[in-house]
Amino acid sequence: MNDLKNITIAVSTLPKNGWWKNGIVAYHDNDMMSNGAIPNQELLKKEHENLIEILQKYSLDTVIIPFEPELETNKKYDFVFMRDHFLCNKNKDIVMCNMKLSERMQEGDFVISTLNNLQYKVSFLDQNCIAEGGEFFYLPKENILLAGQCRNNLRGAEQMAEKLKVSKLYIINSKGYHLDTSISPIFNKDYDCIGLICAREVFSNSEINDLRNISRLNQWELIEIEHKDINSSLRFRTAMNGLTIPGLFIGSKNLNQKQISDFALSNNIIFDSTNVSQFNLSGGSVHCLTNELF
Repeated sequence: MNDLKNITIAVSTLPKNGWWKNGIVAYHDNDMMSNGAIPNQELLKKEHENLIEILQKYSLDTVIIPFEPELETNKKYDFVFMRDHFLCNKNKDIVMCNMKLSERMQEGDFVISTLNNLQYKVSFLDQNCIAEGGEFFYLPKENILLAGQCRNNLRGAEQMAEKLKVSKLYIINSKGYHLDTSISPIFNKDYDCIGLICAREVFSNSEINDLRNISRLNQWELIEIEHKDINSSLRFRTAMNGLTIPGLFIGSKNLNQKQISDFALSNNIIFDSTNVSQFNLSGGSVHCLTNELF
């Protein structure tokens, strides 16, 4: 997995006085948040430490971005979900996201100084663009951008693609509140996208047919996993919401479905996991907590 040496993972620190210590305030359009849940702060800290450790296990460099006191004062606790704040391409271009929800606006401002200090070129979307990082997957080898439409608007996805200078933008519609709760690409050790995992139940018949056509066109194997009840669906989608990089997938729980295991074995993909149960309470998982810097 030589390409891992060229990837840095951005992760936030935790707030000093507790994360959602008075109970999580769920957003109206997120079916994966537990309204009123109070995270176990000691377990939260341990899970955060374990996340950093598993990144180090695979020799991934990390950039730790501070959770500033102003964020805590303003109860912007979901700043820890670093994925939502920006996208980066292989030319060191950073495009800052525009959040849909008023509760989360201006969160991303607190990553900009760190990114500037690291010599990334930071640009911004127009105000009429709505684009959240969890709604995208950037495929660097193919220079393709996959974009959801639940918390993006079309102009946000299109302008993100323009600023990242991608070769192709695919819009993928589903009922997942972010695209990373609907699908995950899988990369081989050379960073080629070779497959997509999807939660079939969040796609209508027309939407899944569109996804099948996109996969067929790009010669990606589409692994469709379907759940009949909401609880098993949420568990799978939380585990699928993982960090996916060359030859490696780090989720919050093992994905034991035979289709996925067979695919991983035949393509030499390592699937590993680290529990982030307390972050799951606010609807986020390993993919949300991390962000790639090339």
